Amino acid sequence: MCFIRQVSNFCGPHIDIRNDISEFKKLENCTVVEGYLQILLIGDKNNNLNQEHFRTLSFPKLTMVTDYLLLFRVSGLDSLSILFPNLTVIRGRNLFYNYALVIFEMTSLKDIGLYNLRNITRGAIRIEKNPELCYLDSVDWSLIMDAEFNNYINGNKQSKECGDVCPGIMEESPKCIRTSFNDNYSFRCWTSSYCQKGKNLPT
Repeated sequence: MCFIRQVSNFCGPHIDIRNDISEFKKLENCTVVEGYLQILLIGDKNNNLNQEHFRTLSFPKLTMVTDYLLLFRVSGLDSLSILFPNLTVIRGRNLFYNYALVIFEMTSLKDIGLYNLRNITRGAIRIEKNPELCYLDSVDWSLIMDAEFNNYINGNKQSKECGDVCPGIMEESPKCIRTSFNDNYSFRCWTSSYCQKGKNLPT
């Protein structure tokens, strides 16, 4: 009998990607980031990046970050859906000021798009000052997080300007689940293409 074993490639301790898009090569072949993953200060007035630069970057092998994920001032990145399509767990073993996921001053980000994120084991989220960011009201964070935390979501694009539409909501059998979160009973999705999954939900 033949068994196929999934080989984990642990990277770390910690990965810090900053100042240049070429730094992303640190993530090649990583399945688990042992420690935190910080992506920050890439692209500025002298080094403008557009969405096409990031659409060539994808790390589908990455499934887990054991500490926290932080994104800060990365210009041109409009979604994390291509970058981290299979990121499933953020453990929050060590936190960034009590936060396991921080998305701050990402000027180009239109959606988070982490459509395979199923569990934030420990820590809260902070999503702040992202002027183009939509699909925030369509995510039920309680499906992902193990405990009640003080999530901070502020200063992003106003919901009424977003027009978020989950996939298949006009069909007889909608694809996405519907839940009540923050007094808002609605369909749950990351983008117009991807419904939300949770740790206790079917794929």
